[in-house]
Amino acid sequence: MLRYFTLFVCLLSWNLHAEEKQPLYYIAIIDRFYPPMEGFLSEEDKVQHTGLYGLLDIDNDRQKEAFYHGDIVQLIASDPSFVFLRYPLAGQQSPMQEILNALTSINDRFAATPIDALILSWESSTLMSAFNEPLVREHREQYIQMIQQWGQEFPSWQETYLVIRALEQLTQQGATVYTISGNSGPRTINTLSFADGVTTVGAAEEELNYFITDNAFVDVYEQAAYHLKRVDDATGMPVGYDITGNGCQDIPIEALSSHSYDALPSALWPPIKGSSFAAPMALKKALLRDPVHCRS
Repeated sequence: MLRYFTLFVCLLSWNLHAEEKQPLYYIAIIDRFYPPMEGFLSEEDKVQHTGLYGLLDIDNDRQKEAFYHGDIVQLIASDPSFVFLRYPLAGQQSPMQEILNALTSINDRFAATPIDALILSWESSTLMSAFNEPLVREHREQYIQMIQQWGQEFPSWQETYLVIRALEQLTQQGATVYTISGNSGPRTINTLSFADGVTTVGAAEEELNYFITDNAFVDVYEQAAYHLKRVDDATGMPVGYDITGNGCQDIPIEALSSHSYDALPSALWPPIKGSSFAAPMALKKALLRDPVHCRS
């Protein structure tokens, strides 16, 4: 009997030890988050800003919920094994310049504060016909050089060129970088996909190909459309909404703008969709064997 008890204690100790050693991944996200860095000037400014950048009106009160693009990206990627480092886009400069600023900060501090991965659900897209078609992966450096040449005349393309190089520097330092195929139409290319070492994610749903692009630089295809479903407790009271379909409460009821539990839809229509939301799921599946845990 003592022998079996000792074995039980040893197994319990091993399990606890294994849980304590569960790896943590430090994931950077460069995106727009709620609330903005500069805060709100007034309640009216808050309503207008949230109306402009919010993606969801779950409770049908004609006010967007306090979840911006980056918030949704993080919710889809969320797992207890992930520690997220937010790099907010403030909207004070062009998006590519602010992305470059964030990447420069990450790269400069990498030796002291390394990250495991970056999710960049943004695009700098143009028509594929701007390059020598068909696009070929082996010609990525040629395409990057073309963008650098465009940048001599157009500052926005110079920013894109520098972002591409900064992404390459980050992958060379050992970080995993996921970006998106882009949502600008089937004949376009997200030029950030040219960055060597970056993983580009497209939509697994073929019916979304009318606006989510697919080309030779897409590495992975993942779920890009998400139906938000209400989560109820044992008494039938709604407690929140599940984004990824794992039954977990991702958005609590308290976060809704109306603060009302009445007449909440069992599911939200239309779904949120875009390659922006395929990238975080693809990264999560790449890093984790069982990415279905609810957050505590």
